[in-house]
Amino acid sequence: MKEALALHHKELKEIWFGTSGWRGIIADDFTYDNVKIASQAICDFLKEKYQYNNTGKGSKNDNNLFKIIIGYDTRFLSEEFAKCSAGVFCANGFHVLFCDSFTPTPVISVAILKDKTLGAVNITASHNPYNYNGLKFSPDWGGPALPEDTKIITEKANDHLLKNSFYRFMGYEEAKAASLLQEINYIDHYINLMAKKIDLSMIAGNKNLHAVIDPLHGTGARVISKILEKEKSEIIYTEINSNRDAFFGEGKAPDPSDKNLGVLKSTVKKYNRNNPGFSAIGIATDGDADRYGIIDEDGTFVEPNMIFSLLYNYYILKKNIKGDVARSVATTALVDRVARHYGFKVYETPVGFKYLGKLIAEKKVIMAGEESSGLTVIGHTPDKDGILACLLVLEMVSCYKKPLTVIIKEFLEKFGPIFTKRINEPVDKERFKATIDKKMEAFPDVFEGKRVINKSYIDGYKIFFDDDSWLLARLSGTENLMRIYGEADTGETLNSLMSFFKNYLLS
Repeated sequence: MKEALALHHKELKEIWFGTSGWRGIIADDFTYDNVKIASQAICDFLKEKYQYNNTGKGSKNDNNLFKIIIGYDTRFLSEEFAKCSAGVFCANGFHVLFCDSFTPTPVISVAILKDKTLGAVNITASHNPYNYNGLKFSPDWGGPALPEDTKIITEKANDHLLKNSFYRFMGYEEAKAASLLQEINYIDHYINLMAKKIDLSMIAGNKNLHAVIDPLHGTGARVISKILEKEKSEIIYTEINSNRDAFFGEGKAPDPSDKNLGVLKSTVKKYNRNNPGFSAIGIATDGDADRYGIIDEDGTFVEPNMIFSLLYNYYILKKNIKGDVARSVATTALVDRVARHYGFKVYETPVGFKYLGKLIAEKKVIMAGEESSGLTVIGHTPDKDGILACLLVLEMVSCYKKPLTVIIKEFLEKFGPIFTKRINEPVDKERFKATIDKKMEAFPDVFEGKRVINKSYIDGYKIFFDDDSWLLARLSGTENLMRIYGEADTGETLNSLMSFFKNYLLS
């Protein structure tokens, strides 16, 4: 075992854990040393939380070594960064369960609960551009770490950074030889679990369905297809972009958004053009497979807000799983209409899936989702799962026995149309903060015939109108930008509302 000290001869860059861990540019701020420092901070946090002692035991699990899972994605050097983190945990007396291949975030979350570990460290930058990497810590309940925990970890990491960059460390092979590290595969367990949670026989019964799967060169490669293959009856699918590519195809971000799914769109349209009678839809996951993207039969991107609302309605109406729902402050009011129709409550949380996941873990809601393609359900991991969302869409389409475009049309006829938009505006943050409270207080009670019924400050500044329209302004945590979100029943009304809101806040 070695105790390493590293001195930085350039300007130190702060290690900061945000809504989904710490992320940075590879070889700039995301370096081997900084990964070790961040890992040491998590070790220190866990030692204090669980009253760790030098035998690797503590008050929570006196008869077991402190166990931690370490996984990684398909990005450049992710395995090596993961080994750096593992070396720190082993040197601190923890027992590391090291994923033997790149592993989706939801698989790691399920594994935390399966093996009852103290949590997991995942080397991933999720949907960020190819030149980023990141370190995400998930605690023992399986969801993303809460702010009160990441605040402590951030403080400890930067304290170590400023004090001669301290961390304990041992080499990977040394850790294996000392039986402090075990290589393990969790993907097969996850595949078997999902094969039981999703109605594969229903999907197989939809003989007109063809699933086109796009993991965007990320960790989701061959996972959905292997789940579909668990059904003895053949489920027709095609998988594209399944090879590991640290550049995610010409230096793109592995983000399953409208602009990044051009290949998937063209593949879906080509299949439907060449195979009359079939109805291909596209399903995609991001770099670490915790987010999803859906393409309908026409090759059109379906907004995550719509998918979330459709699946919540499907759970209640067809799966007979009834209960309240949770969404973030920036997520659609369509789901509110569904909940209100069936007599259920909506929990609104700040942005960040950790808040939604906690409600799932506490069994307060049957589904939780956010506008940025995050979703999970009761009885599953409390972290977002893009693989689950994609499979549920296949199940829903198969249950209704209708094309996705028709399902959406009938849904909107029942619950009413809604248009969503987000814009970014440059802003002087200090001036904005100095005037926003008075501006919110003085906001007109009625605007364009819409009556203001509530205001929220749970995360940013939100105005609710009496017809489910709403406006939200949030400051970016990293840039001098104000993000303005809105929803209304027509595109024209939405543009008018957002234009007024922007001018009002920045005047």
